Amino acid sequence: PGGRSASRRDATPPARPASPPPVSRFYLTTAIDYANGDPHLGHAYEKVGADAIARYRRLRGDDVHFLIGMDEHGQKVAQAAAEEGVPPQQLVDRVSARFQDTWTRLAISNDQFIRTTQPDHQAGVRALIERILERNPDDIYERSYQGWYCVGCELFKRDDEIDAGKCVLHPTRTLAWTEERNWFFRLTKYQGFVRRLFEERPLFLQPDTRRNEILALLDKGLEDISISRARLAWAVPFPRPLSTGEQQGTWVWFDALPNYLTATGFPNPGFEARWPAQLHVVGKDITRLHCVI
Repeated sequence: PGGRSASRRDATPPARPASPPPVSRFYLTTAIDYANGDPHLGHAYEKVGADAIARYRRLRGDDVHFLIGMDEHGQKVAQAAAEEGVPPQQLVDRVSARFQDTWTRLAISNDQFIRTTQPDHQAGVRALIERILERNPDDIYERSYQGWYCVGCELFKRDDEIDAGKCVLHPTRTLAWTEERNWFFRLTKYQGFVRRLFEERPLFLQPDTRRNEILALLDKGLEDISISRARLAWAVPFPRPLSTGEQQGTWVWFDALPNYLTATGFPNPGFEARWPAQLHVVGKDITRLHCVI
């Protein structure tokens, strides 16, 4: 005031520059697409929505890793290749290229495109199974099994998933009565763990309609799941033979679902820097497999 200059002692010190907020790691995944047909609107709907989330998180300054890819093994792929008279690898190479071309045309900003036929993924699947056998050897066991098998789902179907002799999700396909001796995973052991996860962390699975659907499934009781298949050459070989000496192929879902883990470099050192994912975007038809198994 009055023209008097402020002394150094009276002056307000300049504010220190604000420290930049810490960068948040954000690993975003989607369902990997099955390689027995061409991409369609449903595939694009999921990828465009996930892409919008990835772009938003990058604008926030997050360290984003956006993963998409292809599920390329299983009986359904083998059948599609046989119908065309081509080897399965030739079929999945062609289909994968079409999917990748579609995502390029739609400007999907994925950071990684994984294929379950890649050697590093297959090595990761075998390492995961070996780790389960090493740390919880009772979780994987062999037994004979029989039931109605849906090739469309690549899954044995429960009675409440069958209507008029057809799978409710694939009513144009004929269910096959299958009797085999397979490796099983003791999913029943983890029913309490899965229920506590969804009850204690309600935001873990959204929206509420899907969360309630999975809780209702748990109310019916889980069953142990067959994780290997006889006479299935187009698969990741299961690491251990049966007691009979038979070598089987790994069930396609036990090969496909670990892609989110193997994409981080598992089992190599450093994979924990990305694992686990912060968000998984998936369609409603496969919630049982993605949210429970």
